[in-house]
Amino acid sequence: MPRKDLESRKQYQKEYAQRNRDKAYAKVKEWRLENPEKRAAQQQRYAQKHPDKLIAKTVRWRNSNPERAAELARQGRLRNKDRIIANKAKYRAGKSNRTPAWLTEIDFERIRNEYKLAVLLTKVTGEPWEVDHVIPLHGKNVSGFHVPSNLQVLRASENRLKNSKYEVEYA
Repeated sequence: MPRKDLESRKQYQKEYAQRNRDKAYAKVKEWRLENPEKRAAQQQRYAQKHPDKLIAKTVRWRNSNPERAAELARQGRLRNKDRIIANKAKYRAGKSNRTPAWLTEIDFERIRNEYKLAVLLTKVTGEPWEVDHVIPLHGKNVSGFHVPSNLQVLRASENRLKNSKYEVEYA
């Protein structure tokens, strides 16, 4: 095999891989296990270069494995429950124009942390906890914003009793 000629080397390697499929695959598999960061970088480059191919492949896999896809989606929702709840609240607040445009990414992270705390307290105590808006988004006399300073974590039972009310306390 002439090693200096790039084209003939590629051709030889291709033929060798076809003749020795198991051996070639084992070598590739071993390299992947030894170089996880390089493999991840390869996958990321491929994903950026061929997003349409990846989407088509994902759709084909989901269609051929509906039960497994549903189970993986369910597990993902359970792992990211706080993020899903925070996103739903952000959507509802945005839909009613209650999320100000001046919020920064740090503000959104603080909001997500409130929802993470609620999920954590629910797991630890065994009773449901929720994130409540101190000043309700749609109160009878006053309406608040979906901002970090307007959020508090309450037991679900206390939040139900509050029921979109805001009591003004005078000193």
